[in-house]
Order: sequence, then structure tokens, then C-alpha cells
Amino acid sequence: MKKIECIVRPEKLKELTDELLLLGIAGLTVTEVKGFGREVTRPQNYLFLPKTKIEMYVTDAQAQEVVNAVIKSCRDEQFGSGKIAIMPLEDCVRVRTGERNDAAIL
Repeated sequence: MKKIECIVRPEKLKELTDELLLLGIAGLTVTEVKGFGREVTRPQNYLFLPKTKIEMYVTDAQAQEVVNAVIKSCRDEQFGSGKIAIMPLEDCVRVRTGERNDAAIL
């Protein structure tokens, strides 16, 4: 299992969500965040730009498909297109049923 966190441009959220639903991603969390990176023109200014953070838990088999969907939906060849972080997930428990691991994700 993997936890995938993506930071993308807010205007890309709808397109990305549509792609993830087609892949059968069962759920995700979206947070409005601010940050800066290479796109900042004046480092002393620390201009925080609005971004969208998407977090999801996926099976090992889904991980690469999700990464490809994020790249397809959000790449625009400009600074600030975003980042994808993929982390191993030791365990996952669905609170309502007590299901664990892949059963809790799917």
C-alpha cells in the first residue's frame, strides 16, 4: 500500500479528480494550501501562491497508474506544475468496519 500526496495548481483539480475516478480511486482528501518554489521571481519576497494538496491511499498496483494520471492531468511544462510524493503505508484501517490493508482502501 502507498500514500500519495500531490501538490498541484488549483485549476487542475477537476481534471485530476475526473481521471482518478476513472481509475477507481475510492477516496481522497483535498486541502487548499499555499507555498512557493522555483516559480518565485524574487526570493526575498517569499510569495506564497495558492496550491491544492491531494492525499490518497492506494494499493501497490494502483500507485503507478495514479502517478501517470496526475502527470497527464497537471503537467503544463511550467514552474509550479506541482509535485508527487509516494510513501509506503504500513497499515490502513477502515474505522466503520475494522477492515485492514487493501480491503480498507478499496
